[in-house]
Amino acid sequence: MNAAPGRSVVPSEERIFSLVLALVASPNGSTKSELLASVHGYSDRFRRGEANVALDRQFERDKEQLRSLGIQIETLDSPTEPGNNQLTRYRVSKDRLEFPAELRFSERELMLLRLAALAWSEGSLSAQSRRAAMKLESLGAGLDVQHLGVAPRLGTLEPAAAPLQRAIDDLRIVRFDYTLPGRDAPLERRVAPLRLHRLDGRWHLIAWDLDRDVDRVFLLSRISGEVRPETAVYEAALKDHSDAVIAALVQRGQEHRATLRVRRGSIAEARLAPRADPLPHDVDPVQGELDALELSVGMLDAHVLAGELLEYGGDVTVVAPAELRELVVARLRAIAEGVTDA
Repeated sequence: MNAAPGRSVVPSEERIFSLVLALVASPNGSTKSELLASVHGYSDRFRRGEANVALDRQFERDKEQLRSLGIQIETLDSPTEPGNNQLTRYRVSKDRLEFPAELRFSERELMLLRLAALAWSEGSLSAQSRRAAMKLESLGAGLDVQHLGVAPRLGTLEPAAAPLQRAIDDLRIVRFDYTLPGRDAPLERRVAPLRLHRLDGRWHLIAWDLDRDVDRVFLLSRISGEVRPETAVYEAALKDHSDAVIAALVQRGQEHRATLRVRRGSIAEARLAPRADPLPHDVDPVQGELDALELSVGMLDAHVLAGELLEYGGDVTVVAPAELRELVVARLRAIAEGVTDA
């Protein structure tokens, strides 16, 4: 059943993204009526043969938002009736939409951008922040984007990040549930959180495990449920351990590497290239595959990297090591079997 004509249940980010896809996918342009009748976020309210005043106003506001994002919309007059707004066609040139191939952010620059995104995480994003987040995501800045169909939804980096940072600032001991690969049930951890550090494209918690009396590194993505702060605090001197732990983590990433073949211009390249050594402009095209290149990326955790690579689909192939390739193949088979069973 269609939604009521006056209000859409589709979030604005989905509608805007779907509009961009429609404008890019139509090299000859689409009329406003065609867009309103087909684009996700308009079509549920569009009534053919009726006045769609509210939708017309929404379309004009969305065009302005796209322009504020730097997306230039071309208008094409009808050759038979120039000046007839009902026949005006709209399109976005794919060439003008793409960022320059030579545009790259250093890891330090990306770190600053991610920290800015983390600062937004506790409240709703302002209009300016939401536009910035959309631009950053298109450059592979590592924001959390969960695809709903083909449209992204912007959210926080990691749910555990904000409460952990507060605990770090207050020297507060925390508890949380942590899930390890191969285990169905999470284990409770009680730690002194020392620092949040991003490496290998992921956020890590550097901590002192109070139950085991040893340094530990936790992936924020494996923390389940809420971070539970205690009233007890820990000695600030424990933070001196974090530099050595991070140095060991960096060394591990340098020693354990994965060789990946990625399609040029893909999201896989945008996400993986900033973490690669050497950078893509120093890498020769793969022989026989002019649209592909090979990247060497650090591999702190084969299970986590395998999960990320699945998101890129056919845009990435694991060349080495065999362990990572087997993990990816096993997950693909599990997905295929699940689809078959369904």
